[in-house]
Amino acid sequence: KSKLGEPEWPSPWGMGRPGWHIECSAMASEILGSQIDMHSGGIDLNFPHHDNELAQSEACFDNHQWVNYFIHVGHLLIEGLKMSKSLKNFISIRQALEKYSVRQLRISFALVRWDAFMDFKDKSMSEVIALEKTFDNFFANAHALLCDFRARQQESDGKRHFLAAELELLDALKEAKAQVHNALLDSFDTPTAMQALRSIVARTNVYLQRGRAGIDPQVVEMVALYVTKIVRVFGLGGDDSGSRIGWGAGAGADKPADREAILRPVASVLSNFRDAVREVALSGGDKRTLLELCDKVRDVDLIDLGIIIDDHGDGSALVKFGDPEKLRRERAARQAEEDARAAQKKAAAQAAEAKRQQRLEQGKLSPKDMYRTAEMAKLYSAWGDDGLPTKDEAGEDIAKSKLKKLAKDQSAQAKLHDEYLKSLLAYYLQYSSIAARALRRVAKQELQTEIAKREGVVIKFAKWDSGKAGVSAAVPVVETRVKADN
Repeated sequence: KSKLGEPEWPSPWGMGRPGWHIECSAMASEILGSQIDMHSGGIDLNFPHHDNELAQSEACFDNHQWVNYFIHVGHLLIEGLKMSKSLKNFISIRQALEKYSVRQLRISFALVRWDAFMDFKDKSMSEVIALEKTFDNFFANAHALLCDFRARQQESDGKRHFLAAELELLDALKEAKAQVHNALLDSFDTPTAMQALRSIVARTNVYLQRGRAGIDPQVVEMVALYVTKIVRVFGLGGDDSGSRIGWGAGAGADKPADREAILRPVASVLSNFRDAVREVALSGGDKRTLLELCDKVRDVDLIDLGIIIDDHGDGSALVKFGDPEKLRRERAARQAEEDARAAQKKAAAQAAEAKRQQRLEQGKLSPKDMYRTAEMAKLYSAWGDDGLPTKDEAGEDIAKSKLKKLAKDQSAQAKLHDEYLKSLLAYYLQYSSIAARALRRVAKQELQTEIAKREGVVIKFAKWDSGKAGVSAAVPVVETRVKADN
């Protein structure tokens, strides 16, 4: 029965409209005819909606198979809950793209089977971003390595000198190709295929750790070209107009710029670096200053231009390229992590110091005196040589059980007091060392002016630096007379 405002038609049962199931059957058959090759929908439509469609259409067309293949896709969950407007956890594609890139969303889809539930949450997207970075670094390393190899290439004998490491990597590549192929044959199992790509990239990264002198770049190129091919087939990259290796040039890629526009920013960085190096050299600066300038060029100036200088153990570096904005975000994220760790470390140190100061403050009281304070003297009337009370305020003997507890507390106080005394000794020794150095320095200066007078120089150290000592302590005046003739 039609509701108010809905379309309606006359029927033997009154004015009404077609139900949901017959609507879909009618629309699909109108466009596709009496038989459909593939019919998709969410897994929740399997029954009763699709069963109703089948029953209606097969009865209408008098055939036994209205649809050849049903594709029931899994639900999209948001933090473990089905996405729906009623739960107010609905996220549009536009909203998702405000936080994540197109590639990151597509990678997240590829990591889940099309017919499985997908849980869209920050933790899973963090794993996606990490995987994207793994591929980014691999493509950049492979491309830079090949460019460097071709730039330095010497005369070749036309043969490939593959040793055990190269053969092992080629076997791993062959295995990865088979895994990807079989996974895609198995109902488009993209998660298994992506895992195979991740594994061969990891194997190749291990191979690259041998250093440039110990690898064959052409083997790395074979792996990189295959990984490039598959990620582009999966729609994770752009078209083939960019580099042979990597994601490719997608929509919105930078347009070709004129030569000066490309070179001027780099030339400015080099010019500024040259000026700084000259200034250090002319002023007699040290190596540390020069190295700091080199680090600034690598970590700040060139990063802002999308240029990555990747230092290697052999003393040289690979030049790689990346998206400047992305590199800046990564740099900011690393700095934020370092700042957070430093703040956490500082807070922990402050808490430990506060605890230590509290123990030292507690340890000022000698264990022999701890039961003789004004407050404790009201509770006891007699004490032994060790400071333990022997009689209570009424003159009665202390019970053995209570005496045992008092002795235990006194033992704990003895440990605190011992720590306090050791800290004082350490501070006095430090103070004495500082005083001695200051004494020699002052005496030398004073003697130069007083030597003619043959008079002594009196140096007094009367103030304790409580900030360094960490505890309040009375320090005796140190008075030393230095004879001029000595």
